Amino acid sequence: MNTLHNKKGVPLMAVGKNALFTTTGKPRTERPETPSQTFGFKNTDWVSWGPANRYPDEAQETIGTVGVLSTGIDYRCRTCAGNGVVPVRITGIDDKCNDVIEPLNDMEVISHLRDYTFRKNMTELLRDLFKFGNGFQLLVFNKGGDRIVRAETVNARHCRLSVKKDKLLIYPDFHRGNPSDPKDAEVCDMLNEQDPWGDLRWRRETGRLKGKKAVAFPRIKNYFSNNDYYALPQWDAVLQAGWIDVYKTIPEFIKSMYENAMSLMWHIQIPYNYWENEFPEEMYADGGEEKRKKDMDSRMQEIEDELTGRENANKAFVNTYKPDEISGKENKVIIERLDSKLNADEKLAASAAANSEILFSLMINPAVFGAGMPGGGYAGNAGSGSDIREAFMTNVVLNWTERNAVLDPTELMLMFNGYGDIDLKYKDLMLTTLNQGSSTKEKIS
Repeated sequence: MNTLHNKKGVPLMAVGKNALFTTTGKPRTERPETPSQTFGFKNTDWVSWGPANRYPDEAQETIGTVGVLSTGIDYRCRTCAGNGVVPVRITGIDDKCNDVIEPLNDMEVISHLRDYTFRKNMTELLRDLFKFGNGFQLLVFNKGGDRIVRAETVNARHCRLSVKKDKLLIYPDFHRGNPSDPKDAEVCDMLNEQDPWGDLRWRRETGRLKGKKAVAFPRIKNYFSNNDYYALPQWDAVLQAGWIDVYKTIPEFIKSMYENAMSLMWHIQIPYNYWENEFPEEMYADGGEEKRKKDMDSRMQEIEDELTGRENANKAFVNTYKPDEISGKENKVIIERLDSKLNADEKLAASAAANSEILFSLMINPAVFGAGMPGGGYAGNAGSGSDIREAFMTNVVLNWTERNAVLDPTELMLMFNGYGDIDLKYKDLMLTTLNQGSSTKEKIS
């Protein structure tokens, strides 16, 4: 029997000689942030990021196996970055309440905004913000501590916050455990989250920046999450709702249907809580994860053996179940006899719905990828050029919050270095209709 397990060992799908098993529903999950989960290092208490302090690594693994999620995050990053950033000064507001701007022709600033360091750090900060819901940057000083040389993004997977949110811990090997040797990790002071500019000025005026290599800018986070330490990424909602599992399971389901189209007889649907109740993790606490998998696989083999084989021909099958005490719902196994012909239309529609739900969670209109709503190409609606153009321009508008957030450390750096009245604006290449004489136009926003 070929079985596909999730990360907790629960079988999501299995294919035998004459039966196809799928698990329905979703698990009772632990939320990624539990403030009571802390660890000590260098006389400071730090907050773990998710259960076992591994949320970023688990998120990375999930994103790497879900193509539409990976592409959607990349799309959000690209539309946020636009075509670069230009420095301006705002001289007032016109009668339509638009900013009146004039370009800042300072070659030192312009060169910085166009060089490799700035582009690298901005794109990496956008990547972490949309992948993990949090991004971290360091402000690196010169030897005298009177000038900021650059803003430097630190891979969010390697960062943890102190309980007081006044320090940032940088350690490359959290996937192997928490640091123990003081030489293994770097600790940086973090600016006040409510007023980083005021905090930075106070540190300069009181001489606290002398000898400092860098200080951390407050976390750049997904504003919509209410978590106090590590914000949840936008796509976490579809992970918790089970759409990520649907996305992964449907292709395997259809592949197995094609490979076994002539021989599959039974479709057995098992609710998620069946596995949790019959094979609770507590029973296998002492290193018994593999044994738990084998026991669950054996149960599915027993069901297939009971249903199939020459001696079981024309035999009646009775399915019994017990109530689920937690949810109050019936904890039953559903068994359907399959037709000899293959009909995957329903599964294709479910796959398209999973794609759309994942894109919706990222605030992306599926039309921008040629998947018009509802259902996209599987529903006979591939969208149009107008759909794509409007969806793209809507995304640029909706990115306003994140676009400004990732520029905050750079603007603070420029203010610290003496450019107090500077403002950074994005250059965007906007799609237009051909009746305007061109297909694109450039816009400052």
